[in-house]
Amino acid sequence: MLLPSESIGIEPPSTNMCRSTPMQSPSFSTRVEPPGLRNKQLADLGITEVNLGDKEFADLEFNAVLIAEDKADRTVEDGSVSGLSKVVAVDILSEVVGTPTSNFRADSECSQVEDHGQHQHRHWDFFLSHKQSNAQDTVQNLMMILTARLPGVSFWLDVEQDPTEKGMRHGVQNSKDVLIYLTTGLVESKYCQMEMRWALEFEKNIILVMETDERHGKPSIDTLITSCPPDLKHIFAENVIIPWYRDPEFREISVEKIIRARSVKKAGPTVLAESTTKLKFMTRSKSCDSGGGDVFDWTFVYFTVLCGVALPGAGKKTKAWSMAVRIILLTCGCMCLSRVFTTEGPAFWDTGTIVQIVVAHPIVFLFLHVTLAILKSPLIADLLENRIDAPVEAKLLRLKTRIGTCVAALLTVSLSFWGWAAYLPAFFDMYYLESASQQRPATLLMFGLAHGLTWVLILPLFFGSLFASLLMMFVLQELSFMALLTSFNELGPEFTRTGITATVATNSGLNINELDLYHFQVSFIENWKIYKALQWRASIPFVVFWFLEFGLMSWSLWSLSQGFEADPSDPRVDRLRENWFLRVRLSWFLGSSLWFGAGAWIVALTPFGVSYYAWRMEMQSKQILFTHPGLRHSFLAFLAGFDLNFRVLLLHATVRLLPLYVCILIVNTVGFDADAVRIWRAV
Repeated sequence: MLLPSESIGIEPPSTNMCRSTPMQSPSFSTRVEPPGLRNKQLADLGITEVNLGDKEFADLEFNAVLIAEDKADRTVEDGSVSGLSKVVAVDILSEVVGTPTSNFRADSECSQVEDHGQHQHRHWDFFLSHKQSNAQDTVQNLMMILTARLPGVSFWLDVEQDPTEKGMRHGVQNSKDVLIYLTTGLVESKYCQMEMRWALEFEKNIILVMETDERHGKPSIDTLITSCPPDLKHIFAENVIIPWYRDPEFREISVEKIIRARSVKKAGPTVLAESTTKLKFMTRSKSCDSGGGDVFDWTFVYFTVLCGVALPGAGKKTKAWSMAVRIILLTCGCMCLSRVFTTEGPAFWDTGTIVQIVVAHPIVFLFLHVTLAILKSPLIADLLENRIDAPVEAKLLRLKTRIGTCVAALLTVSLSFWGWAAYLPAFFDMYYLESASQQRPATLLMFGLAHGLTWVLILPLFFGSLFASLLMMFVLQELSFMALLTSFNELGPEFTRTGITATVATNSGLNINELDLYHFQVSFIENWKIYKALQWRASIPFVVFWFLEFGLMSWSLWSLSQGFEADPSDPRVDRLRENWFLRVRLSWFLGSSLWFGAGAWIVALTPFGVSYYAWRMEMQSKQILFTHPGLRHSFLAFLAGFDLNFRVLLLHATVRLLPLYVCILIVNTVGFDADAVRIWRAV
């Protein structure tokens, strides 16, 4: 008779598999009976009677493994036969040769223990918790059925993995879902209790499946709850119990319920203290500076409070101050508008600079209002609470906000002092203070004092609010990008522990399956929608600003057409000769104007910072290695379909269009400079 090994042309391996002594196998003779499923698997190959010696037994053992592997449709990831295949193959041999399965199953378990070191960092979709004495076979069948419904799904099962206490804890910690198969005596099992406690400790999604056949250990729910330790009773109250039926029609319903009960969270450790960072705005003190979920540096919080930006969770006093700052900004804008109609005295230089200041006030107010509205929106609350798990990026954000706060504070102080030197000497000039004795209208005294005192207060608030708003725009962009990076956690726990940058630097391939990639895609799409929604909400002030910049080009082009020669006929020349502080004012506008100076460039180019995130995401994604090249192609093709650049209405802040926007800024800046040069030369 042709032996199975000869029929498929494979050289059988040695039978000495992790045993202390080779198994002595005499000749066996038996006939395959049709009722058994495993017997039917051999009968399908035409094997009805065998006479086995040592070599023949080895042939059948090896080929039985291949048969079981084919039937189970398991993925062989490391070149060896999967644990499930080995178990089924051993059971096939036990029925063929009439030998207890324990003799053969020990081989399988031993080889699995040897291979455990190769899977220290692997993760699974399901951890199967069950009582071996009455649920082992059922759980294996359940595993095969779920594999057929969810190709590529992975399981932690004791007969396949390290069955020690350390191995079981590792399995629970690195599984997405813990499926507990309820049978009689399960809650009394020491190991099942440990697995349930680990599932609670690691905040795993628990799926309860109950046996319904009396012959296979159908439990009484009341008995289970009564026998359950007090700290585990709530599991039965918080999770729906799914009955497991053997009838094919009812079984499909059970399988469907199990699939729907699955978690879409990432695999890997999810201990809050170790890997999950619940982000929140710190608004009270710097007591949490060393740890916790506060990712924003305390200097940033204090700076925003001083500038009138009340972060979520701020106290009543801070909120009242924030409201007062917005009222002050609008009031100051109206006061500046009144200067157009008060051309007497040294405080007036020209109408153009007054118009610049008047229009700048509502723009800053718009930035401040939009920023606060976004911060207090449910979108940000959901983002901070549920969608960000990037501890490495969170630490970097603290450093970035501290550096950004220092720069913003330095700019606010320097520009405020520069502005005070340009305006306060004019408003407190004796022309206004001695107006009553010089037979001038008394309103000039009120004009000078009111504007002078207002400018003392408004300048730091004006610049501070602007830079605080821009800094918050930067932070919001960082948070939305961190949400996108959190999606990569679905591909492996290493992304959570070390971040995408460090993971890419290791140049080690990711051992993922189609299901992991699917979970990543679902998470990335959800976070990308939030990413774009935040861009739309934050775009309003930037779109208004760029609309005005486009409009200013007509004046700038006219100014450039006038050349750079001196213009003595300009009425501003005489005012500059008479008052030194007006010359300071001209230099202040050249350096800090929101439309032509440094302020214009900072505000205008802020949306283009998004292009850096798009480039970074693209570069790092291309450097991620996969053990399955086909999945890498699908991964990159998926990411290529999502645009991370800032594209809202007429504002397309992309690298390709950056030269066009820079040209607009250059034209406006040089146009204003040309006007100033003509005056300076005449002076």
